[in-house]
Amino acid sequence: MQPTRTGAPGAGAGVDVPDLVGRIGGGLLAAAFGLVARLRGTRALHPVGFCGTGVLTVSPGERSGVVLLDDPGPHPCLVRWSRATGLRDGPDIEGLAVRVDGPAAGDVLLASTGTGALMRHVITVRGRRDHGPLTTLLPLSTARGPLLLRLDPESDGDDPPTAYRLLVSAPLRPWHERGRLDITWTEEDCTRRHDPVGHPPTGTWTHPLWARLRQPSYAVSQQVGADPEEPRRV
Repeated sequence: MQPTRTGAPGAGAGVDVPDLVGRIGGGLLAAAFGLVARLRGTRALHPVGFCGTGVLTVSPGERSGVVLLDDPGPHPCLVRWSRATGLRDGPDIEGLAVRVDGPAAGDVLLASTGTGALMRHVITVRGRRDHGPLTTLLPLSTARGPLLLRLDPESDGDDPPTAYRLLVSAPLRPWHERGRLDITWTEEDCTRRHDPVGHPPTGTWTHPLWARLRQPSYAVSQQVGADPEEPRRV
């Protein structure tokens, strides 16, 4: 049976422990995110950033069913770079949101992490003008198994970077370079929101557990204005 883009069909009779954990965890995260957003008067995370347009080109390998990796492109993108707290100073979590258009259409969110077998799943804090590897943190599901995406800044001295190398990997496996993302930034932010759970790239979907954990927070965030402004400290 071909899975949907947000996960496989539900389980049968009995207690589905992962589903229960996901629902409880998702509810707690949604409550926390909602409270922070109301206190700050804007998005709970990544309220201020830079928006731009990008072009992603790929060197296809063995067919994966993921259009983004099977089609060399160019794939037009809308991009947004931001820091998690949105505050001007101090260390923070770097983030990049990519909305791919065309046949490969979908949203991808990447955050600053390590790159090792385990550290690629661990958030990394960086200085205001420090840029480094960004990964999807959690794997995307595909017909060939879980897939992680990574972007490494290639341009020196640009803030935010204007070029990234695209790398891919399965969990615990080595990274392989597969393409390049070139970006033209504007001087302004935007109110665009991204939904990597409900709108992942064509040929991928979100594991049901990750969907249960993440989707409630995205739903709550829609209830708070996305006007780009430095948030109130809480």
